[in-house]
This record gives sequence, structure tokens and C-alpha cells, in this order.
Amino acid sequence: MGQDVVIILRWWLVLAGVGVAGWPVARMLFPKWGDEGYFSGKIIGLAGASYLIWWLGSLKVLPFTWLATLGAVAAVGAAGWWWSNKSRLNWKNIPLKTIAFEETAFLVILFFWSWVKAHEPSINGLEKLMDFGFMRSILRSTYFPPADMWFSGLTINYYYFGHLMVAFITKLSGINLVYTFNLMLGTILAFAATMSYSIGRELLRHLPKRWMTGGAIFIAFLVSLSGNMQTIYAFTKGYWAEIPPPFWTIWSDFSSWKNITDGWHAYWYPNATRFIPYTIHEFPSYSFVVSDIHGHVLSIPLALLAIAMLVNIFRREEKEMRWWEGAIFGMTAGMAFMTNALDGPIYLGLFCIMIIFSSLNFQVANLKQLFRTKIIKGLAGKIGIVVLAFVITILPFMQNFKSFVTGVAVNCPPKELANTKFGPILFEEVEKCQRSPLWMILVLWGFFAYCAGSLWLFKGDSREKLTKQVLLVWAVFSLGLIIFPEFFYFKDIYPQHFRSNTMFKLGYQVFMMMSILSGYTIVQIARTKRTWIKYVFLAGVAPMVFLVSIYPQFGVRAYFEDLKTYRGLYGLNWMKDRLPDDLAAVNWLNENIPDSRQPVIVEAAGDSYTDYERVSAFTGLPTVAGWAVHEWLWRGSYDPIGGRIEEVRQLYEAIDEYQVKTVLNKYNVEYLIIGNLERQKYPSMNEEIIRKTATPVFTSGTTTVYKVE
Repeated sequence: MGQDVVIILRWWLVLAGVGVAGWPVARMLFPKWGDEGYFSGKIIGLAGASYLIWWLGSLKVLPFTWLATLGAVAAVGAAGWWWSNKSRLNWKNIPLKTIAFEETAFLVILFFWSWVKAHEPSINGLEKLMDFGFMRSILRSTYFPPADMWFSGLTINYYYFGHLMVAFITKLSGINLVYTFNLMLGTILAFAATMSYSIGRELLRHLPKRWMTGGAIFIAFLVSLSGNMQTIYAFTKGYWAEIPPPFWTIWSDFSSWKNITDGWHAYWYPNATRFIPYTIHEFPSYSFVVSDIHGHVLSIPLALLAIAMLVNIFRREEKEMRWWEGAIFGMTAGMAFMTNALDGPIYLGLFCIMIIFSSLNFQVANLKQLFRTKIIKGLAGKIGIVVLAFVITILPFMQNFKSFVTGVAVNCPPKELANTKFGPILFEEVEKCQRSPLWMILVLWGFFAYCAGSLWLFKGDSREKLTKQVLLVWAVFSLGLIIFPEFFYFKDIYPQHFRSNTMFKLGYQVFMMMSILSGYTIVQIARTKRTWIKYVFLAGVAPMVFLVSIYPQFGVRAYFEDLKTYRGLYGLNWMKDRLPDDLAAVNWLNENIPDSRQPVIVEAAGDSYTDYERVSAFTGLPTVAGWAVHEWLWRGSYDPIGGRIEEVRQLYEAIDEYQVKTVLNKYNVEYLIIGNLERQKYPSMNEEIIRKTATPVFTSGTTTVYKVE
């Protein structure tokens, strides 16, 4: 454990340095906030330096080295300090106490969740091999885009900017990715909690200090650790059906404490994210538990930065947005797009709606003003700046990316329109029309709906009028995001779960925005002097807060095995137990092949979500064919990966040297792996034939690495 403490402190110090580099820009954005933007400085520094490295690397101007990462951080810091000095920003009255509190809070959260994660640190299961493989491939890249570790010869066709940020801070810190992969989980939780705290503190700044601070902490909890009301099933007999029965039909018998605790212990936490059949509706606390460092998780700090900027732009009394604020917002949305596709358009759309409402002073009655020439020009200019910055930001990425979304399709189209297309809209007939039962929607989103409705009805302090208007625009926008998958979806390769990704990506952002709104609403009404309003509201919201607040208890208890055994942050211990010889081969390849090289290897081509492709994932060396379903999604068709999978089979089960050499030469393979997984996958393999075409250079037990001449 002592080694882990040293690693965490080293990681935190590097993040603090990056935050110092980003703070001048954050202060320019949030000069009147209590922390003067300090909590946003870390993501601004990390994203800004990562983007600079990525942009120069995409132009083949600057290689991705440790010195380059240090130079990028220094460049971001120097540019920010020059800009702030040119703008005559006052550096004399810095809120040192607030900053010390916030930095300590960040460190405590990082330590806490790293300690939790160390009870189950395995980089294995779900999509961890994919995420680690992306990061490892990026770390081996000299320039960008990085190589696809599961489709040799081509580059990653995925939203990988978030993975690049992890690789950037990993290279800068000098800590091995097998540790930083797990550290990043605690880091993102710390980002989520501290940034949402900062937003909450700003929204509640007119309240007395104890209400402001307590309310901000409550908002931070809701955003980062709360769940949804599906936890009500912890008080039922449970269910095993594919379609959950209504909770009121399976209530537990509360006649004994044992019946209550039996339901509590039987509750399975992933059900809260797969409640509506054939869909996904995850939220941050679930992500922090299952530990996939995926795009939607990596995008959380960028999304919260966008939310903070929206609060700052539209909540202040002076309505005029400075052009550079729009440019930075557009860049943030662009980086969010390159991290988790739909996040960029979501926050661009929200910005456009809010700028329109702002021009109307948040009054629908002023709608006629939109048709005035002056208003139209003003809106066009502001929206144009944001969109232009967004487009310029993503341009190098889009030059090497082919979308695997083929359009917007209609859920449940009229029969007469089935299998037709009008413009970008597909009226595609699907196997089963999917609609969400209203009671299920209320279980998932009822807490937020109750708080939004209460905020709309509540007449609070006149000073809070502008904040209330901003949050209600969020509520209406979030309602649109929830309703959208009931009628439309973004078409990908999945037939039965055709709207699951759409609901997943939209709902994730709704959860964060509405958690902020709900926390704000509860605090404001809880302190009102109108007693009957307060108690009626609290009587309704209290059981909801209880249900969403108990979720981490179920997830942490189940995934981290009741926190009984501390295993450390090293993420490959599972391979020591299950695949020790393969781990030795991975370590040998990493030690003997410099990070600046990415020779092609070949290993068994296995199914997605399995241990196959473990060598390519943990070395970043591209293999001929990787996880089939994932490559099918990324390449838009099964044919490219399907053909390669067959060729890999022919190589391992070849009956003569010619067949082996044909595949090896076609893909310029330098190393060939044979371990137990290859023997299981290809039972007809004749290793003698392979030995005639390649030389063993490393052997550990049943695993051999061959060098192809």
C-alpha cells in the first residue's frame, strides 16, 4: 500500500502542475466565481495541452514524447499567463484559503476512490481491454492518428481524444499505464465532484455560507455518486425476467426484518442501467463502480466545463458574451465530440437554445423580437463563433474518421413509410417497435421531474430569477433528450438494441444537468420561510433522495467485494492468476520493443468482451484481427474483420509453410504469439509448421513469442 500512496501523490502533483498551467485561462473565464475558476483549471490545462500535442502530432510537426508533453503544458501556461497579464487580471487578491480547500478536497477524493478501486483493480472485463489498448497504442504513437491495435495497418476509427488525455498525463507523469488506468478513475470522480461543487457554489452564492457550501456538496454528491429510483426494487422480492414487473406487484413482505434484508442483499446494481428493455441508461456513479475508462466517462470533465461556461455566460447580469468565450466553448464542445460523439452536438444545441432565450430575456412573450434584424445578426454572430471554433477544433480528427452512425432513423414508423428515406431521416422497419412505459420513465427520471416542476412553481428570491430561468431551460432541453429516443435513434449495427446507444448517450448528459438542477431546487425550497410549501415539497422529495442516495452502497458492495481485500492499484494481477505465461510475454514485448515502434503481431482472433487480444491490448502492438463486434462497429461492416479472422485461422491451422507465410507476408507480421488461448481457439494447430517459418525468441511455460524473419 505504501507504494500506491507514493504513486498517487506523484500523480496528484503532476495534475496540480497541469492545473496551475490552465488556471490563468480559467480565471479569465470565471473571474467572479468564489474559486476564480480554480477547479476548472485542471481540465483546461489537461485538455489544452493534450489538444496542442494532438494537433501538432496530426500535422506531423511534433512527435509525442515526454519532452513534448512538458513543453505543451508550459506553452499552455505561458499563453494563459501572458493573456491574463495583457488583460490586466489582478493576481494580488487570490482566494488562497478556497484554493487550499479545493485542492485538498480533490486529493482526498482521489485517494478515497483509488483506495476503493484497489480492492478490485483488474483491467479485465467489459471494455477495459479496449480502453487500455487505445491508450497503450497512443503511448506508442509518434504521430497521430494512432494505430488501431485490433486492425493492423489502419488507424483508430473511434472517438479517442479522452484516451489521448489519459496517455498524455501518463507520459508526463512517467507512471506505468497499468497504474494510471486505475488512477484515472479516481481522477475523473474527483473532477466530477469538485467541478460540480464549484458550479453548485456559484448557483447558490447568494445564500448564507453554510447553505451555499452544504448545498454545493449536496449537488456534487448527486452528480458524481447518486443513482436513480430503480433502487426501490431493493425493497421487493426481486425479479429475473427480461422485462421487469412493476415494483408494486412484487413488494416484499415487511412483516420481518429478514424479508427486508433479503431483498436488500439480492438487489443487483446493474439493473438500474438496463431497466427499460433493450436500452441503456447509465449514470456517472455506475461508471465509477464498473470502472471502464470509456468515452462517456472521460468526457465528464469536459461536459462539466461546458455546463460551467453556460452558467457563467447566461446567469450573469451583463448579457453580452465575449467572442473569446464563444470560441473556448466551441473548442470545449469539439473536444467533447472527439471524446464521446454526441456530447459535442448536445452542448452546441443547448448553447444555441440558451442564446436564443437569453436574447428574449427568457420570456416567450418576446418571441417576435427574434425576427428583428439586429437580433438575428447578433444571434448569427454568437452562434457562428461557437460553431466555427467547433468545426476548426475537430477538423484534423474528421479527416481520418469515418462515422459508423449511418443516419437518424424513426422508431416505430408508419407502415406505409417503412424502409423508405427522406433526406437524413430513415423510416426503417425494425423487428420490434420499442416504446418506454411511462411508469418506467418515472422510475428513472421521476426525481428530476419532481424537482424541475417544483422549481417552476416555486417563487423564490428575486435575485434567483435569472438562475431559475437558466435551469428551467435545461429542464426543457433535458426533457427533449429523454423523449427523443422514443421516436428517433441514431442508427448503428445493433438490430434488437437499436436505440440503446442513443438513449445511453443522451441520458448521461441529462443526469448531470438535472442533478445540478435538483440539488439547487432542494436547497432553495428547504430554506424558504413559507412553511407549508417547504414541508409539502420535502415530504415528497425525501423518499426520492433516499432512493437515489443509497445506490453507491449496492454497487461498491458488489463490485469491490465489500472492500474486504486490498489488492493494490496494479491492474494486471488478474493475469498473474489466470494467464501468467501470457503476462510474461506481454512484459517481454514491452521491455524489448521501444514505445516508438509498433510492429505487427498476430494472436488468436477472439470474441468481444473476452480475454482474447490480451497481448495487443496490453502492449499496444497492432494485431491482424481483434474483437469482432467492435471492429464491425468501427468499420461499418463485418466483411473487413470477418475476412481477417478467417485468415488468422488459416495461419494457425495451416497444413504447410506456404499458408503461414502468405498471411504473415500480407500483413507484415513481425511477432507471432502461441499460448493456451491460441490452442483453445485453433485445436487443429500444428506448431511444427509455424516453427519452420518463425523463430522462438521468448518462452514462458505454455506461451511462446515467435519472431518472423
